[in-house]
Amino acid sequence: MNGLCVISIYVSDMDAAKKFYCEKLGFEIAEEYDAATVGLKHDGITIVLCKTERPAASSYPDTAQVVLGFETENLLTKMNQLTDKGVAMIYDEPQPCPPGYFNAFLDPFGNAIELLEFHK
Repeated sequence: MNGLCVISIYVSDMDAAKKFYCEKLGFEIAEEYDAATVGLKHDGITIVLCKTERPAASSYPDTAQVVLGFETENLLTKMNQLTDKGVAMIYDEPQPCPPGYFNAFLDPFGNAIELLEFHK
């Protein structure tokens, strides 16, 4: 198997997904392939929004699932920025993890996303 080449995020409402990922998380659209597939600008691995029929039914962190993790230099600052934009954090405070601290939130479609601040 070769290296990881794309992360596909399945969403049930493409307009709401573009609004969430661009306006709240700060991504930009790289390319709209068609009405059901939109690429986001990202250095490194390609991130693509893909239209599906239903939102995810996962129960983070209690079910097996793939979770997107984004590194941040200052977890508290990033949590406050996202909260100010209406993103609901799962935990009130940063949570310890072996490499540092994390917090998490769900996108409007039930996909879990973690923010990680690594020990320096």
